[in-house]
Amino acid sequence: MRIRSATAVTGALSAVLMLAGGCATSSATVSARGPAAPASPASATPARVITLAPPKAKTVAPVLRNTGTAWPAILASLSAYGQWSLANPNPATIAAVAVPGCSTANQLGEQMSGLLGSQATVTPSPVVFGAFTSPSPVAAGVSEMVLYVSASRPAEPVMSRHGQQINTFPALPPTDLEITLNRGTDQRWRFCSIESIGDGASEDPTVALL
Repeated sequence: MRIRSATAVTGALSAVLMLAGGCATSSATVSARGPAAPASPASATPARVITLAPPKAKTVAPVLRNTGTAWPAILASLSAYGQWSLANPNPATIAAVAVPGCSTANQLGEQMSGLLGSQATVTPSPVVFGAFTSPSPVAAGVSEMVLYVSASRPAEPVMSRHGQQINTFPALPPTDLEITLNRGTDQRWRFCSIESIGDGASEDPTVALL
C-alpha cells in the first residue's frame, strides 16, 4: 500500500511538473510575441473657418475730397464716405477715411463686423457740423491736425437683408468734439480719433460720429 501511495504521489508530482512546464512554455511563447501595437490615434479634423464675404455695394462710393486745408469740406467728405461704408459694409473701405490702428478705424471695424455678422446695413443720416475752430495755415511737413467742432446726427436705422429694421444706431445730440486728423504720404487727411470734450473725462471714448 505504501508503494502504491508513493507511486501515486510520484505520478501526481510528475503531472504537476508537466503542467508547470506547460505553463512556463506558454508564458514564454506569449512574451516572445511582445505587447500588442497601440492603435493609431484618429487624426483630428481641422475646424472650418467661415469667412463672411462683404455684400456687393448697392450704391457708388462718394468722391473723397480730403486734401488741402478746407476743413469743413474735408470733414463733410470724410463723414459722408464713412457713412457710405456702413451702408455698404466692407472692411477694405475703412482705410480710405481712418488711419489703421487709430481709435476711429477700430470703431468702424467693430461696427462693420457686427453688421456683416448680422447680414445688416445702416441707413445713414447725414452729420450736421456747426461752428468749429481750426489752427492757422498748416505748415509744410505737418502730418497731424486737431480740430474743435460741434456736430450732431439723427438716429440711424439698422436694416436686415430683407429690408426690415432690426436695430438703431443712437442719435448723436449736439456735441463739442475734438477731431484728430492724420495726413498720409498720399497727402490725404484721415480720421484718427473723434472724442467728446464736453464731459470733462480725462480719457474719452471714441464718439460714434458716423
